[in-house]
Amino acid sequence: MRAAVFLRRWRLSRAGLLVMLLLMAAHAQALVPIKGDIDHRDYRYLELENGLKVLLISDPQAEKAAASLDVHVGHHQNPLGREGLAHFLEHMLFLGTEKYPEPGAYPAFISRHGGSHNAYTASEHTNYFFDIDPEYLEPALDRFAQFFIAPRFNPEYVDRERFAVESEFKARLNDDARRIHDVYQALMNPAHPAARFGVGNLTTLADTEERPLRADLIDFYQRYYSSDLMSLVVLGRENLDALQKQVTERFKAIPVRDVSLPEAYPPLFGKDQLPMRVSIEPEKDLRRLSLLFPLPVSAESEAHKPLHYIGHLLGHEGEGSLLSLLKELGWAEGLSAGTRHRDRHDALFQVSIELTELGVRAADQIVALVFHAIKQIEARGLDAWRYEELQQMANIDFRFQEVRSPVETVRGLAHRLHLYDPVNVLWGDYRYAGYDARLIKKYLGYLNSGNVLVSLVAPTVEGNVRSPYYQAPYRVDDQPVEQPAIKARIQKQLTLPKPNDFIPTRLAVKEAPLLPGPGASPTKAPGLPEAVVDKARIKVWYQWDQEFEVPKTSMRLRLKLPRVAGSVEGATKAELLSELVRDQLNEFAYPAQLAGLDFSLRPNTRGLDIEIFGYSSRQNLLLTRIVEALRKGRFEQDRFDDLKRTVARRWRNEALDTPYGVIARQVPRLHFAPYSLGRDKLRVLEGIDLKAIHQFADSVLKDAELEVLLYGNLYRQEAVRLAAYLEHQLLGDLTRQDLAPARVFRLKSRGPWVYERPLEHDDSVTMLYVQGLSTELDDVAHMQLARRLLQPAFFHELRTEKQLGYVATVFGLPLKDQEGTVLVVQSPSVDSDRLWREMDGFLAGAEIHLKEGLAEQKTALVRELREPAKTLYQQSDRYWEGLMMGDTRFDRRERLAQAVEAVTADSLQAYYRKVFADPARRLWLVTDRSEEAPAAKVIDAIPDYQKALEALSYP
Repeated sequence: MRAAVFLRRWRLSRAGLLVMLLLMAAHAQALVPIKGDIDHRDYRYLELENGLKVLLISDPQAEKAAASLDVHVGHHQNPLGREGLAHFLEHMLFLGTEKYPEPGAYPAFISRHGGSHNAYTASEHTNYFFDIDPEYLEPALDRFAQFFIAPRFNPEYVDRERFAVESEFKARLNDDARRIHDVYQALMNPAHPAARFGVGNLTTLADTEERPLRADLIDFYQRYYSSDLMSLVVLGRENLDALQKQVTERFKAIPVRDVSLPEAYPPLFGKDQLPMRVSIEPEKDLRRLSLLFPLPVSAESEAHKPLHYIGHLLGHEGEGSLLSLLKELGWAEGLSAGTRHRDRHDALFQVSIELTELGVRAADQIVALVFHAIKQIEARGLDAWRYEELQQMANIDFRFQEVRSPVETVRGLAHRLHLYDPVNVLWGDYRYAGYDARLIKKYLGYLNSGNVLVSLVAPTVEGNVRSPYYQAPYRVDDQPVEQPAIKARIQKQLTLPKPNDFIPTRLAVKEAPLLPGPGASPTKAPGLPEAVVDKARIKVWYQWDQEFEVPKTSMRLRLKLPRVAGSVEGATKAELLSELVRDQLNEFAYPAQLAGLDFSLRPNTRGLDIEIFGYSSRQNLLLTRIVEALRKGRFEQDRFDDLKRTVARRWRNEALDTPYGVIARQVPRLHFAPYSLGRDKLRVLEGIDLKAIHQFADSVLKDAELEVLLYGNLYRQEAVRLAAYLEHQLLGDLTRQDLAPARVFRLKSRGPWVYERPLEHDDSVTMLYVQGLSTELDDVAHMQLARRLLQPAFFHELRTEKQLGYVATVFGLPLKDQEGTVLVVQSPSVDSDRLWREMDGFLAGAEIHLKEGLAEQKTALVRELREPAKTLYQQSDRYWEGLMMGDTRFDRRERLAQAVEAVTADSLQAYYRKVFADPARRLWLVTDRSEEAPAAKVIDAIPDYQKALEALSYP
């Protein structure tokens, strides 16, 4: 970063900067990290006497307080024969401490006070985090600190939690990402810790007399959970001094231990092992070619980002790019390049290409093209101006970086405290320390044909070996160092990116608009969006942003299209059309995306949604190109064929998603119309050809209606001009075809019902869908409060105590304004019938949980509903959600908050008895069902089921 920019961030004179640097060098107890221009939060970094790194964040406006502690150990530290121990320890720390011994006490406290908690274990990081109502931060920290001071490791729960880890392992056996990684680990140098299985299962966590699991667990904790390997980030409404006092008092007791970690790791792959080719058979219909290059990493590479530079050029998607050429050849659908699997010393640089069926057969030529692209960068791609573009865009993004949620903030920063100096912890991901051609050449040197693992994933692969834990079939072959020759005409099509014209140059936030009339003066814009155009077929809502002070605008358009909403065929064609338009625009739009200007074009049950968000200066140009592509609707046959196969694969793969996710999608299929699952659309896809898509594109805008929200850094007159353009371009002829109404089907006391959906997975799933009594906000308030109170008890009883499965959760599933709640358990060891009975038994005695913490949950929910948006995008989301719900006064959140305040213990218990405790109001969804299953009305035909229900209609 240039010195002037650096000084502006610090807001110090040169002399002041020198003084600050001297102070930092002499005494690193209270540093202030560099922050962006619009960041209103206050920061302080310090180290406690035990070496714990601490970052404090004061945000008086925070909707939640939050904390995260990151331990700089993980899978890589697992002992031999105890694979998964770090992950198992992560589970165990939630199950009681000496000061707070009850296993469910911590999650219950967090949930009761409006919060959430979780953790994850990575290769060299184990991260624990929570958020909570701000006034409960201090007691939450008191409980949280005890994880790292005095956990109990209760022998009973040591035994039980092994089965939770086993359930988590089995739940992802069909997950291709884990299966592929399992193959890579099997091929790595076994002396490198990256080769070790990370998740764990009953075998690796066996508890025997010869090797007691609890003893190994305690030994691991006492060996590695040392304060000087930890970083803590705490965000609260208090000032920094108050936060420092809270943290110091509680976390200074974490012991510092004598930890010995290796100065370096053995090579990721053994001597003479590379180059190598591996072919892997996936569970889903995937086709992917990856080139993985092992290389070292360092603080220098983090600061100067040579691998980001290389990844930017290899992964570019604009005109003349590697991806553009591969698409033209009919070989690829997508490409990414960048660092993966980073640890303290090593990383893999990975180039991944999503292949077509033809691309699978051309894998050798594609590998050759990748190496040709690398050589092109070496020969002609090392330019200071290219680096400065990345640096300039990163500086702009950092200047105008909007705040993330408290829990996202602390979780990310706790991890980054191990990567960057404290002063750069906020800036580190955006910091490009300076162009260094030598360093870029050094890393390009690792991307050579003798240092590569080439991985091909395709359904046609026939493996002769299976990976050790996920049983993925694979085959290892020689990978030649010499590459096939590339024809000269093909080489000429591969060019380096041109200068990016989308990088914003006008970054001023527009001044307040003037009041019309004599003596005009600046005034604040209206507090809520106003309808600047209100016609039969187009309505445009506008608001100038007066709060967030960023040069960005959010444009959201919903096209209501009778030819999409009327049938499964229309929905199928809309998805194909969207794919084709996005593909056609990709070369043009990719530089805009790099410059902070994103767009999406997505089908929905009513038509199409278009969204553009980012820096305002070039948005109109991008919008114009999107509209032109949609109106023109003409595509090449080869791209149509490739993308038709792409969407077909995606729809087929839906059935192989996470089991409880597959079952959850059946709820809207049963209770909302029009709604099509992938398998519904597959039935009509085969009959759609390019001519049919062209005809569809010609007619789809006929009878269209358009609703638009323009919010951000633009004036009213600009919004009116845009509205006129959109009306002229997007509203086709009127042929009087009406938009089919949307319908929500209401459950009443006619059940219980059961719908069986078998899965291609060994786990069983039982899901219960409970629907509110009405669409009134009083009903919504009672449903949301009941759900919040039931979730921790449901998890504790069915997951922690009974160990029925890793997934045991309660979540909301509203359909339009009809509130709904889902309770679900996914189990590797218990069939759906038993899960049904266990859930039934829970509900029979769950009313007692409605009394525990109702006041706190009411306070938490009301605060969430009334909490102002934190970013321009979040505010745009809220306005758009209101418009889609028909809330043109934009006060639904406030009215719901008032309804929550009016809920009493008596009214909530009465509501529970009517809604949750009434078996006749239940819809059960199961993956398997026996003759001994609980009695229920079986849903054989969805149309017949829907006819038996009352329907609410929506325009």
